[in-house]
Amino acid sequence: MPIVLYQKMPPEATIEMIEAVTDEMDVRNLPPNGLIVHTAVNIGGRLTIIDVWESQDDWDKFAESRLGPAFATVAQRMGVDLSQAPEPETQILEVLSIVHGE
Repeated sequence: MPIVLYQKMPPEATIEMIEAVTDEMDVRNLPPNGLIVHTAVNIGGRLTIIDVWESQDDWDKFAESRLGPAFATVAQRMGVDLSQAPEPETQILEVLSIVHGE
């Protein structure tokens, strides 16, 4: 069952960091299994990620195998201590209806 992942990132998170993580994972060339769409938007001055995934399992596998390690690598390179950073405010929403465009 598809899900929407809604993550309000901590105030310290920047689009530059998110883009560096995206580049580190090479997801534009090697998109993760189950990802339908990934977006990064500004809501009320906070970077927010809104993704649609084929399933919660697809998201969980991606987060563990690619996203977590990429964040750690980028944070180290940027001199950011992730142990001091708050977790994103995350909501997982069940998709009730979805329409795919061409």
